[in-house]
Amino acid sequence: MKKLVFLILLLHTFSFATSQEMIKNSNIPLNSEGGRILKLEEVFELKDEPDKFFFAWPRNFCLDSQENLFILDEDQLLKFSPEGRFMGNFYKKGQGPGEISTRYQMVSYVIHKDELYVYDGVARIIHMDNEGKVLDEIKQTAGRYFQLVGIADKGFYMRYQTSARGETEGFLEIENQIFLLSPDGSFAKKIIGFFSQVYSGPNFGMDWDKYSNLFNQIDGSLYVTHSCEYKIVRADLNEGKIMVSFNRDYPRIKYVIPEDMEDFYKKYNPPKKKFENDVIKMYLNKNKLWIKTSTAKKDTGILFDVFDSQGRYLDSFNLDINGELQLAAGDYLYITERDEEENILIKKLKILN
Repeated sequence: MKKLVFLILLLHTFSFATSQEMIKNSNIPLNSEGGRILKLEEVFELKDEPDKFFFAWPRNFCLDSQENLFILDEDQLLKFSPEGRFMGNFYKKGQGPGEISTRYQMVSYVIHKDELYVYDGVARIIHMDNEGKVLDEIKQTAGRYFQLVGIADKGFYMRYQTSARGETEGFLEIENQIFLLSPDGSFAKKIIGFFSQVYSGPNFGMDWDKYSNLFNQIDGSLYVTHSCEYKIVRADLNEGKIMVSFNRDYPRIKYVIPEDMEDFYKKYNPPKKKFENDVIKMYLNKNKLWIKTSTAKKDTGILFDVFDSQGRYLDSFNLDINGELQLAAGDYLYITERDEEENILIKKLKILN
């Protein structure tokens, strides 16, 4: 009986997620200055300080209400002041209270009301204050998840990814599911799910569709892309339903095998995509959604689109930088780039136009 109920819910979620009316925007944004190149001014630069911290794989950049910057890295959860001063490493490796024993790639965190919640990827959510002091530990006994997505008054939003369903080889279907985990970690219920494809070969596997999610802590919205084509879904996790789906008229970019994937393609001969993923990454800035597209030109840089929460195509701009945008916060951007010796640098830039 339980399996039957679960199957009905699963089919309902799938049909609901795929039957939404699509808001189709043209390729021209509402802003008449769309397509401009952003003018940027450097505010500060961060680089390794061997006795304090180093940058290996910096990711998951977040700001608190005081504009302190937090960065998750290899066995590090680093805090910097708004001026770029190092303020501490909150990541404690080990088996004891407040310590993390799992691989750092499994770790995720969110900031809620200026307090940190760090998920170890297995069984614990560590609750810290803004200075890194451990306030509590939530032992998660209701399942195991891939990511701590966000926090609500009624619990934690967690992401789980199902195993591929279908034959052992070929295109298979997976589902990224969002669960609400109770505050004490003892119970979880599925809120919503999004299907996408992977490809399974005789001795390899590879992603095919692009899945990415981005949570808006302000209103409980989850933005999701789960296909290769230009399509964004906004779900209200508080209500447990999809609110809007939208896209725009977008000229697709022909797929080119990256240099670091050439040996893989020669060895396994997997199917080759015709086009790049239209949506590369999503960012939230002042409650607006920024879309990093696959359009990149030498003279202008990478094309970004801007939408509001209703799916209206507001603006577009080009970002001509040598590195990777990690965080957009008001008039400021935080990027990672490499110097001539391949050391990672983090820069804060101000948008002038």
